[in-house]
Amino acid sequence: MKAFSFVALLLCMGSHLFAQQVVNGRVIDQHGPLQGATIRIKSANITSFTDETGQFVLRVQPGSHTLSISFVGHKTLDTTILVTNGQQVQLPAIKLASNMELNQVKITGIYNSGERKAISMRRNATAIMDVASADAIGKLPDMNAAEAVQRIPGVSIDRDQGEGRYVTVRGTPSQWSSTTINGDRMPAAKTSGDLLGNRTVPMDLLPSEFIQYVQVIKAITPDYEGDAIGGTINFIPRTSPDKRTLKLTAALPYSPRPEDKVGINGTVLYGDRLLKNKLGFLVLGNINRRTYGTDDYEVVYGNKLHNVTTLDVRNYQGTRTNKGFNAAVDYQISPATKVYARGYYTELLDNERNRKTMHYFDKATNNAVLRWNVVDYWFKNYGGDAGFQSRINNKLTLNGHVGYYKSWAGYKGPNSVDKNRRGYYYGNWVQTVKYGNMASVEGKSYKFLNGDGPAGYVGDQPDNIQPHFDPSTPYIPDNYALDRFVISIRNISEADKVGALDATYTVSSKLKFKVGGKYRRKTSTYDYRYITWIYKTTAAKAYITQWEREDFPAKNWFPELNNAYDNLKFRYPTMQSFINPTSIPGVAQNLTYTMNDATNSSYATGNYNAHENVLAGYGMTEWNFAPNLTFVGGLRYEYTDVQSDSYQFNDITKVVTPISSKNNFPAILPMGHLIYKPNNKLDLRAAATRTFARASFNEISPSTRVNPNTLAVTIGNPGLKPTFSWNYDVIGSYYLNSNSYVSAGLFYKHIKDVIYVNSYQETRTVDGVTSTYNVSQPLNSDKSKLYGIEMTYNQKFTQLPGFLSGLGLNLNYTYTKSETTLKDRPGEKIGLMNQSPNIFNAALFYEKYNFSLRVAANYRQAFLVEVRDNKGADRYQDQDFRVDLNLSYTLPKNITLFFDASNLTNQPLRYYHGVKSRPEQVEYYSARGRVGINWSL
Repeated sequence: MKAFSFVALLLCMGSHLFAQQVVNGRVIDQHGPLQGATIRIKSANITSFTDETGQFVLRVQPGSHTLSISFVGHKTLDTTILVTNGQQVQLPAIKLASNMELNQVKITGIYNSGERKAISMRRNATAIMDVASADAIGKLPDMNAAEAVQRIPGVSIDRDQGEGRYVTVRGTPSQWSSTTINGDRMPAAKTSGDLLGNRTVPMDLLPSEFIQYVQVIKAITPDYEGDAIGGTINFIPRTSPDKRTLKLTAALPYSPRPEDKVGINGTVLYGDRLLKNKLGFLVLGNINRRTYGTDDYEVVYGNKLHNVTTLDVRNYQGTRTNKGFNAAVDYQISPATKVYARGYYTELLDNERNRKTMHYFDKATNNAVLRWNVVDYWFKNYGGDAGFQSRINNKLTLNGHVGYYKSWAGYKGPNSVDKNRRGYYYGNWVQTVKYGNMASVEGKSYKFLNGDGPAGYVGDQPDNIQPHFDPSTPYIPDNYALDRFVISIRNISEADKVGALDATYTVSSKLKFKVGGKYRRKTSTYDYRYITWIYKTTAAKAYITQWEREDFPAKNWFPELNNAYDNLKFRYPTMQSFINPTSIPGVAQNLTYTMNDATNSSYATGNYNAHENVLAGYGMTEWNFAPNLTFVGGLRYEYTDVQSDSYQFNDITKVVTPISSKNNFPAILPMGHLIYKPNNKLDLRAAATRTFARASFNEISPSTRVNPNTLAVTIGNPGLKPTFSWNYDVIGSYYLNSNSYVSAGLFYKHIKDVIYVNSYQETRTVDGVTSTYNVSQPLNSDKSKLYGIEMTYNQKFTQLPGFLSGLGLNLNYTYTKSETTLKDRPGEKIGLMNQSPNIFNAALFYEKYNFSLRVAANYRQAFLVEVRDNKGADRYQDQDFRVDLNLSYTLPKNITLFFDASNLTNQPLRYYHGVKSRPEQVEYYSARGRVGINWSL
C-alpha cells in the first residue's frame, strides 16, 4: 500500500505541469524505429527517451526550443521547434544517419539495425545484461529459444534428442534463473525426468522466429523478478512495425538418420500501422516439422564395485512439430498515452517411437527384456497481457498491465485409443538367458568394463559393451514372451495470473525515482494415473511371434560404432498390434487389468495441487551524483505464500488419505549498481544484489511417493527453505563503435540453503513384497559459493579495405567454479549441479555483396549432474563441442536463399559414471540441415 500511496503523491506533485504543451514525435533510422534515443532540451533541462516504437513525448512551455536528438552510432541532430500555447506539436519522423552511412559504407546483414540496437540496449541498460537481436538469431540454425540463448556469454543449454531445451546461466541450476516474456515469468510444465514440478521452462516450446530480442540480465535491478540467482532470461516477442511489413519464409529441414528424412518449415509475418499511424498490429504464424533418429546405449553400474548391472540399447524414430501464433496490437490514444495487447500460443508435439533391449547382468531370470515405447508428448504454452503506457507529464510516467499465462504438458496419442487413455505406452517382453564374460568376486558373478574387474579379467571397451550371450542358453528373439502392457498417464499444468503497476518520476536530468507493485497467483497441478495389463498364466506364454511384426527401422544402427549392435536387431511388433492389449484374442484372455490413480494405490501420492501467491513491491532510484557516475539501486520485497495438497497411501489398509502443507516466507532484496562512463566508449560497472530461488513444487509436496516397479521412494519436504544468494559483479566494456565492443567481468555468489537430493537405501514392504528401495529426499545444504569470469569480443572489421570489410568475429568465454558441502558426504567439497568450468563461443562471419557466411562453434566442458553416495559413482555430462553453419544470398526484390547446417561435428550426448571411461549414456544424432527461401515486402 505504501508504494501505491507514493504513486498518488507523485501524481499530485506533477499536476501543476499539465498546463505545459505536448510535443511528440518518432526517431528512426534507415532500418526503422530507434529505441533508447535521447531527446534533450538543454535550455529547459528536459530529457526524454524513445520507447520500443521510437516514440517520445515532451511537455514544454510555449516558445522556441532546440531539440538535440542522439543515439549511439548515429550523428546527433539538432532541430528547432516552435510551441504555441494551446496546441500540441506533432513532429514528422526524425531520421538519424548512422556514422557508417556518413562514411559511405554500405551495411548489410547481421549488423544492420537489429544488432546495433541490441548493443545499444546493453549499453544503456541500468542492469548488467547481454542482448541478442532477431537479426543475430536469424543468422544461425537456432530453431528455438534455448538455442538462440546459448550464444550469449555465460549461457549453456541442455538438449533433448539433439535440440536445445533447458538453459543454464553462469553455471547455476536451470531452476535458479527466471524465464520471463515481456517481464512476466513464464509458467513451466513438463512430463518427464527429475524436472517434473520444478520451475524450469522448456524453451524448445518457443520458436526463434517469435523473438525480437533476448535479454539475459546477469545482475538485476529492483524492478525485475527477484527469483533470479543465475539471472533473468527475458524474451521480447515481435511487436507492431513502423510501416507495412510482410515476410514469408519456407524451408525444408533434413536429417540423414531417421526413416523420414525431410520435414517442413514455414513462417508468415504481417504487420502495419493504420489510422494515421495510431493503430499498429502484427500477426505471425509458424510451423516447423522435422524428423529425427537417435541411436542410444545406456549403462547402469553398481555404486561400490562399479560393475555393469544393466546394458540398455535403443533406437529412437520421431517427428517433432512446433506450431505457434504471435499477435500484438497497440493504439496511441494521445501523444502521451498508448494502450496495447499482445499474446502468443505455441505447442510442441513430439511423436516418439523407441525400440530397445535391456540386459540385466545381476538377475537370474527374465533378464533379457524387449521394450517397445510409443509416446506422443504434447506441450502447450500460451498467454498474453494487456496494458497501458502513459506519460502524465515531463516528470511522471505510469505503466500498468494484467496478464495470464498457462503451460500444459501431457500426451496426445496414440490417436487410435480413447482420449482418456492416451499416454506413455510400452509393452514388455522377457526371456531368460545366460551371459558370458563374467568375473567372480567373493563368490558372485559380475560384469565389468576393461580395467575395472579383478586382475586378469578383460572386460569390454566403453564404446563396445556387449551382452556376450552364453551358447548354453542362446539369445533367440522369438523366445521373448509377454510380461505386461503399461500406460502412464500424466497431465501437468501451471497457470499464472498477473497484475502490475509501475511509476517513474523524473526530478531532474540527474535524479529519477521508480516504484512499483506486482501480484501473481500461480497454480500447479499434477494428475498421475498408471494402467497395467499383466499376463498371468503358467499354462502358456504369449510369444512375440503372435504379434504382427515389422523390420527394425534403422538400416545403419550406430554407424559411429561400426554398427556394433547389429546382433541385437530383429523384427519388432508393429505399433498398432501392441498398443491395444485386447487386439489378440489368445493374449487378451490372460490379461489382468489394473487402474492406479489418486483413489486407490500408492500412485496416488504422485498427484499434487499447489497454489502460490506472490506479492511484490519495490522502490529504486537512478542518481547521477557525480560527473559520469550513476547510482542505481533500491529495495525489492517479495512475500510468498504456498499451499500444496497431495495424498498419502497406507499399504496395509490400502486407504488413500488427502494431506496438505502450507508455508510462507518473505524475501528482502536490496540491490545497488554503480555505473561510470568517463567517455562515450568506456563503460565500467559494479553491482551488489540479493536474489533467491523458490523450492520446486514436487520438492515441497507433503507426500511420500513409492514406485514398486523401479524400487524408488521419493519423500517431499514441505519445510524446505528457499535458496538465497548475495551476488557481486564487476564488469568493464569498451565500445569500439556502434557494432563492436570488448568486455570483461568478474562475478561472485555467496549462496545459502542450496537444495540438494539426499539419497540412501532402506528395506520396505509394499503390496506384501519386501525389497530394498532407493530413497531420496530434498534437503537444504550448507553454504555454497560460485565465482567466475566472463570475456567478450565482438567486432565487424568495416575499417579493412575492399572485400575484407565484410569480415566479423564474435568471441566469448566464461569460466566458473563452485563449491558446496553435503551432509551425507562430510569433509568433501563438490561443485554445483550443471556448472561447467569452461564455456566458449566463437563465430566467424562474412557479409558483403549480398552474400552472408557464418560459422559458429560452441564448447561446454564436462560437468556434474547427479550426486550419489560416493564420488566414483557421481553422474557427469561429458564435454560438448558443436559447429554450425549458415549461408545466404540475397537476390533482387528482397528474395534471400539460405542454407543451415547444425552439429557438423556429429557431437554425441554423453554421460559417464565417475570417470570418462565408464559411459552411462551415449546418444548419436548426426548433423542436420535446412534449405529455404525468405521474401519480404
